[in-house]
Amino acid sequence: MKWGSSTLREKSFVDQSFFLDERLRFFLQRFPDTFLVLYKPIFLLKNAPVEVDVILLTPVDAWCITFLEAEEDSAFIGSSDRFWVRRHHKYPDKKVLNPLLAVNRMGNIVSQLFELYEVNLPIKKVVLSRNGYVDYPETPYDIDILDKRTYPEWFERMRTISSPLKAQQLKGAQALLEYCQTTSSIRPEWDTDNNQAEGKGHAAP
Repeated sequence: MKWGSSTLREKSFVDQSFFLDERLRFFLQRFPDTFLVLYKPIFLLKNAPVEVDVILLTPVDAWCITFLEAEEDSAFIGSSDRFWVRRHHKYPDKKVLNPLLAVNRMGNIVSQLFELYEVNLPIKKVVLSRNGYVDYPETPYDIDILDKRTYPEWFERMRTISSPLKAQQLKGAQALLEYCQTTSSIRPEWDTDNNQAEGKGHAAP
């Protein structure tokens, strides 16, 4: 977490909720170290901030991932409508926002930036429900829905990717970060150095 929130000159103050975030730990601890994770990044596009879910950059492809999770063994009934229905034997039915809206928006952002920076990396879009079930026979061809039945196989397959970091992967990460919002401050030691340099500049004849 410290490595991901700091550079040589700057550092960010990380919200404490991230240290307790199970989903973030899931990506950082259970996938190969060669995977790069953008967790809930905020993109600045046309002066408007857009927060997305998770972008996972592997050495061979980029995954746009939206979670769809609730109580254990919840069932989500999908449709082309704006809302889906979550069903559970212990709770009343509940409407949830159609996750395809979020994953498609994320995919479009990544696709546009990859095209702009000439990044040659396949883009995959996923709705992920690790502890529940998704019933949506009409899933678009370019979106994968992974639920309790299909998630384990995908997870194990991802964990077996042993390829080292690739140039296109790093190029893709750089392209995305160029448009991400960063909230940081100059490290005190650099700030001191800058002030001293400015002071010397003013003293010069």
